[in-house]
Amino acid sequence: MNHDTDQPSAKSTLLEYVWAILTVVAVHVFLYQPYSIPSGSMMPTLLVGDFLFVNKFAYGYSRYSVFFQPKFIKGRINIAKPKQGDVAVFFHDFTYENEAVHYDHGVFGGIFSKTWRAIRNTINCPLEGVNYVKRVIGTPGDRIQMKDGQLHINGEQTKLEFVDTYPLNEPNMPPIARRYLETLPNGVKHYILKAVPFGKAHLDNTEEIVVPEGHYFMMGDNRDNSCDSRESSIVGVIANEKFIGTPSFLFFSTEATWLQPHKWLFLIRWKRVFEAYVTKICHPFRANI
Repeated sequence: MNHDTDQPSAKSTLLEYVWAILTVVAVHVFLYQPYSIPSGSMMPTLLVGDFLFVNKFAYGYSRYSVFFQPKFIKGRINIAKPKQGDVAVFFHDFTYENEAVHYDHGVFGGIFSKTWRAIRNTINCPLEGVNYVKRVIGTPGDRIQMKDGQLHINGEQTKLEFVDTYPLNEPNMPPIARRYLETLPNGVKHYILKAVPFGKAHLDNTEEIVVPEGHYFMMGDNRDNSCDSRESSIVGVIANEKFIGTPSFLFFSTEATWLQPHKWLFLIRWKRVFEAYVTKICHPFRANI
């Protein structure tokens, strides 16, 4: 009796694995990408230890949608453009030197960071930077300036309303920040943190920047601890093609660091996860968080 037909052939099994891998890759490239928050630059909106699904078809596709960023892919297939107030993930191409200065510490640092740069160097990989998550503050044509810690857009100061105080647990920062509700010109409201008195922080005063066509001005909600477009020599305005997507919803949050997986479950922020699933699961992080 021939039992060969009762068992899947090696060829069909291999094809199943191939299709499974291709499906995962397709979802990662075209639909959703998991993303973890490594720094406090978007507090109080996003916290270190938040895990998000990033909607990659929200803005369309470019070579930055693909992990190795193949250089033969030019331009961008636009589905929609980022709007003022959106929370967005984008790629920033630090040079190796700048990346070493700013990221060879903390969650990006040490042996992992240096080894990853060495590998990229060896295989001539064009990936020479990091993914950021910030808020869209200025769209093409907008004039953006910080004056004594107050955001001005097109010559008008944005409205700030004091809400309460907010505890910080960040190195070299005051233990308590003041939380404000900021209203952008298009009516979008979101919370920001101000830990240093107005006018005293490093980026509280800047030159006016006119956002070029096809670019966007990005800022972190934690205004005194965010490297963003206010740092014109380091980050600057972000080209449209470098946007990866917008967070769709938060699916996990823990107070443990990424180097403490054994503590992830014991330090879950249950309230944050519950609220995310009940109130945000169907509402992308666009316009209002």
